[in-house]
Amino acid sequence: MDSNGEPMTENQDHETFEKLFLPLRTALRGYLFAVTRDWTEADDLFQEVAIVLWRKFGNYDRTRGFRSWAMGIARLQILKRRQALARSRLIFSEEAVASLAAAAGDEPEGEDVRLVHLSACIGKLSINEKAVVARRYGQKQSLAEMAAHLQKSVEAVGMMLMRIRRELRDCVEKAMIKGRAGVQ
Repeated sequence: MDSNGEPMTENQDHETFEKLFLPLRTALRGYLFAVTRDWTEADDLFQEVAIVLWRKFGNYDRTRGFRSWAMGIARLQILKRRQALARSRLIFSEEAVASLAAAAGDEPEGEDVRLVHLSACIGKLSINEKAVVARRYGQKQSLAEMAAHLQKSVEAVGMMLMRIRRELRDCVEKAMIKGRAGVQ
């Protein structure tokens, strides 16, 4: 049903699902990796969870948060897989899975928080540093192309990028720590 109580078309349903699911992908993959400690298995589980979410989307209670609902389904899929694989490897207990699900459910909805912090940190760079980042990651220029444009050696450009990446990493880490501590 849409917000007017009318049945949704499959196309509307699909669009609504995408709007809710796409921002959750990174957190969901992170949760699945935290539980499995194996990217391949986490990706397999992610695919299974995405399929189940889509199949059950018609039953989703829109008064509940989508993230909570999706993480609950992910938890059930993990437990199903855990039961199937219990004899073949060491895996987390049901309590550990529940604890990780609760922690993942506490994360904010929407974009990956790190990307929000990265955007803010890029905004703090100097004009020249922003231009270097834009050339490398926006325009996808090679180090050689950048070196020619900046009239510097390839090694100097590489060092400049390494310093900028380190600065951005430190800035994002500090912002994440402040965010966890509730400091603005």
